[in-house]
Amino acid sequence: MNMASAGIDRILCPTDFSVFSSQAFRHAMALARTFHSRLRVIHVIPTAVPGVDSVYGGAPWLLTPEDRGRVEEELRRFLEPAREARVDYETEIREGDPWREIERAAAEMEADLVVLGTHGRSGVERLVIGSVAEKVIRRLPCPVLTVSHEEARTWAAPGLVSRILCATDFSEMSAEALRVALAFAEKHRASVLLLHVVESVPDLNAAAHRALVDMDSLRRELERRATERVRRIVADAGAPHIAIETRVVTGCAYKEILHLAAEERFDLIVMGAQGHGVLEHLLSGSNAQHVIRAATCPVLVVRPQGLRPRARDPRMASLTLVSEGRAQTVASRS
Repeated sequence: MNMASAGIDRILCPTDFSVFSSQAFRHAMALARTFHSRLRVIHVIPTAVPGVDSVYGGAPWLLTPEDRGRVEEELRRFLEPAREARVDYETEIREGDPWREIERAAAEMEADLVVLGTHGRSGVERLVIGSVAEKVIRRLPCPVLTVSHEEARTWAAPGLVSRILCATDFSEMSAEALRVALAFAEKHRASVLLLHVVESVPDLNAAAHRALVDMDSLRRELERRATERVRRIVADAGAPHIAIETRVVTGCAYKEILHLAAEERFDLIVMGAQGHGVLEHLLSGSNAQHVIRAATCPVLVVRPQGLRPRARDPRMASLTLVSEGRAQTVASRS
């Protein structure tokens, strides 16, 4: 999907009723308003044992109809900000493995964007929700916006998205990430910083290695070439109406991204899900935890173009409830 041309027509926002989910939902509402998108909010009742602080009390498969009614009531309370803001939405309650159900829901509605928090309530559930977010990012064909902090900024008013940091490693995914970043910048009248991190060259202490390689000259040459490529990318972007700054630094990719985003208070980080070098492994191991969980602003991860969601699962049965004048779809696995 190319957001610059297609827009964001359908947004999916999974929730576990945590503070981070609430923050993610506020971002989803703001984006739905900005892009005039259809917004669907889903909650998955997990079939595995959740944390002790869960609304399910550790045994979701033993829920009574009254328990399920309480889940629906908690979802209704969770959605109160949308009713107050007069933002239209749809809802679903599902049962199953959370990340699989999120993947199915995104495929069924052909979501253009998924917005979710990366932390759960507490204890074991925090680890579970973290793994859910990482699995969703790896598997979904659409971009995923993650929120990992309880921010004061919610993008609810004009001007709250004013600075966007877009990381590039010169891969095709980075090119798509820049296109998405520019689409966001155009909608929010924001500026973009295009950042490339030259991965640190190992410090070779052996005298023989130092004799063979002039490390300082090598670093300077790598930075010079990277600077030229970044400038060409901006020139080829064809967005003269958007303020785009470029920067090339040397270091550890995720550390430089996190430091810059925090130090200069960026509102959004945009990056590709696959690429070269360090960023190629961004979504596995510690890099995902560092960037997605530790970022001081939301992170938008962009997937390859050309992937399409799967067709609607015929095993999904739904019933529609009416609550406060809005249609709510409550789904269950048959």
